Amino acid sequence: MLDKIIKTSKKSDKNLTFEVGSNSDLILENTITNNLMWTIKNFAHEPKGFLTFPTKFDMVDPILNLNHNEKIIVRMSVNPDELIKTIELGTSPLKNRIIAINKLAKAGYKIGIIIAPVILVDNWQKLYKDLIIQLEHSLCSEAKKKVFFEVIFMTYSYIHKAINSEAFPKAINLYDEEKMKNRGLGKYSYKQIYREEGEKFLKELLAHYFPKNKIIYFS
Repeated sequence: MLDKIIKTSKKSDKNLTFEVGSNSDLILENTITNNLMWTIKNFAHEPKGFLTFPTKFDMVDPILNLNHNEKIIVRMSVNPDELIKTIELGTSPLKNRIIAINKLAKAGYKIGIIIAPVILVDNWQKLYKDLIIQLEHSLCSEAKKKVFFEVIFMTYSYIHKAINSEAFPKAINLYDEEKMKNRGLGKYSYKQIYREEGEKFLKELLAHYFPKNKIIYFS
């Protein structure tokens, strides 16, 4: 796979960014395979292109001292700690994820923060305001200078529900009949009125607390 990425990158007339973490969390996987360390070492010397991946885990120490040549973009997914504890079971706590972001920033990595999945629970405004305030208070100066944001609203799937219910029988039900609309094939997303409210709220918060940082997209 890496050979294919390198060949494609060399053929392009511009620097391409390749998503390499679509199928698994590479930080978690690296604790078993060391594949991420190998990938970074073997891509760092390439003259063109970038690699990027998202993670919900804080075990970043093995990659901190690698010569990455600023060609690796690590995007940490965050959510209010209350939602992490009740929904993102088995992943790193928010505090630990923020510590990991700071470590990566100080090690020279390009850093993104993905606020995802945004879940419109009853007290979502307070939860997400507290989250962004915590980020503003806890991120180091190096992280604040370089971080960009992505915001992704939750898409509900009955297939995912069935899988998660078996693996995590005590997890809460995320389906909200009032706020969601059918997208076909057992998938649901938030209705436009709720989506627009959430997007406006989060844009204003990020503009206030992180006025110099770019929001790449809302999805």
